[in-house]
Amino acid sequence: MSLFKTAPSHLAIGVVVVVVLAIMAGLAWGFSHQLALARQMQAEEERLEQAVATEQARNEALSAQLEYVRSDEYVEYWARAEAKMARPGEVTVVWLLDATLEPAVSTQPAPSPEPEARSFWSELWELVFGSPEQP
Repeated sequence: MSLFKTAPSHLAIGVVVVVVLAIMAGLAWGFSHQLALARQMQAEEERLEQAVATEQARNEALSAQLEYVRSDEYVEYWARAEAKMARPGEVTVVWLLDATLEPAVSTQPAPSPEPEARSFWSELWELVFGSPEQP
């Protein structure tokens, strides 16, 4: 029973070691948790930077389109193509589509009907006496 009897100084050292180990474990867990959060934030930052770059490119394209729409060149294009206008002295030609003509519904040729299978005797009868007239 001498195992259970230890000096009070040994017991205090053991408690101090356990407390220090618990503190170190808590710090290590907290540090690993912060590293995981930092990785997530870095991935989110990269995703957002790419989204910003995409939107900046879209903004530049829209700005260029806005500049074109504000130009005289676009106004003339719109007046001629969309509004069917002409300058003084010009003649506007408008093509009228014939309403009776309809575009082809099918672009594939219609399948040819397959001849029905007939017996040898019916073909021979038709060769000798001709085909029967259909009403």
